[in-house]
Amino acid sequence: MMELGRNVWPYVLPFPVDVGQRRLVWKILQSKVGMGILARLNVEKPTYQKELIRKLPYSNKSIIEYLKLMVSAGIVEHGMERVRAKGKNVWVKWYKPTKFGKWLILFLKSPQEISEETVKETVEELFQIYSANIVEFCQKYNLDIEYFHQVLDEKFLEEWQMETPRIKPEVVVFGSAAIDLYGSTEKLPEYDETAYIEISNVYPGGMGANVAVALSRLKVPVAFIGKIGSDSAGRLLLENLRRNRINLSNLIIERGKSSLQTLILFGPKGERLILAIGLPNPAISISSPDEIDWRLLKPSKIVYIGEVFVEVASTIADFAKNLGKTVIYRPGTPYLKIGIEKIKDVLEHVNIFILNETGWIELKRNSKEKLSNTADLQKYGPETIILTRGDQGCETWTDKEHKSYSIPKSLTKKFKVVDPTGAGDSFSAALIKKLLERSSLEEAVRFAQIAAYITCSRLGASSAFPTLEEIMEIYG
Repeated sequence: MMELGRNVWPYVLPFPVDVGQRRLVWKILQSKVGMGILARLNVEKPTYQKELIRKLPYSNKSIIEYLKLMVSAGIVEHGMERVRAKGKNVWVKWYKPTKFGKWLILFLKSPQEISEETVKETVEELFQIYSANIVEFCQKYNLDIEYFHQVLDEKFLEEWQMETPRIKPEVVVFGSAAIDLYGSTEKLPEYDETAYIEISNVYPGGMGANVAVALSRLKVPVAFIGKIGSDSAGRLLLENLRRNRINLSNLIIERGKSSLQTLILFGPKGERLILAIGLPNPAISISSPDEIDWRLLKPSKIVYIGEVFVEVASTIADFAKNLGKTVIYRPGTPYLKIGIEKIKDVLEHVNIFILNETGWIELKRNSKEKLSNTADLQKYGPETIILTRGDQGCETWTDKEHKSYSIPKSLTKKFKVVDPTGAGDSFSAALIKKLLERSSLEEAVRFAQIAAYITCSRLGASSAFPTLEEIMEIYG
């Protein structure tokens, strides 16, 4: 059925309701004269009667008779026009297809014969008619109009997903995709206070999707495994991932669910609040190992695990580690708030654990087991711990040494921080880029700091990620 649905003629023909008109239409379609006239009619401008008589191999009487039938059937409209011919003014008769006539003519032509402008106009007209009919039927038969909105969104998403490249990934990214709404207010609200928020920009985001996009900008073949809702936000998210040539063969489109949204709110002094919007039935992330196409992991070298439910993250990390992949875990603050006891089953299979300072504070605060310093995390499995500290740089711990990396002054002079939203995602992607090249941890961190700082100098997350060429101009 799906194959049939994809191969039907691209123009749907709405026949007239009137029985008499339909009989005339069938009579015209069953006649060589009628079909000959339809084939000669221009859909974009009037066709003159004398032109049809000159070009068609039928009698004048037959042609004129069928043109009258076409007018009665509502296929064409007609009129007279005064033109200059052979030194004198004469009246000539013209015929122009009605909307129904135009669709009928297009139905008889191959798509290659029709101009792009006519195709666009026809599709818009058809959509207007069918939309009006759908509204009428919903009211008459008590149907849920949201179903039709959902079907349209789903078809967009299915078609776009099928068009994405099936590249062999060097990195597989697990995580979430979300829409970032950027807003500003003259005053951040107090408790029980109303504040007007002006939404200035809408960007595709989500930590996992961001890392995948940032990797693609750095020319790393990457697959993203996650979920989006079957809504307009899902279209924006999928289009961004598709445009960045990411393998989306294991992206799950959850029917009837909402894509994640985040409000990034700026106050009058540049203060920033990040609020996750809890919509009903959100498409959050992979929730079961059964949803994963494990074959995608086999050609990869690195598996990145972001905001994934802990039980599933543990299974992914275990599977990837057994395949000999480098496993990077960066769960984000909400997952660190559940404490070390809940994530240690993931950490035992992890090579590199990345967290920011806020996440580290929350992890310590919410863990029953005592965590004195970040180095304590190594006993749970990770060979390398990376703590990012915003404009204070970052720190790394390995079994050999602890190192601190301040932000180079050359970066602070060259770039002004505008929006740090995607800094951690950009840092992680650039770090992975250098690890794939077998660079040292120090080289990878320096490269990642440049990427993160460039990202901070631009508004948005996904749209702010630098290209490889931009980083190399500074990295050298």
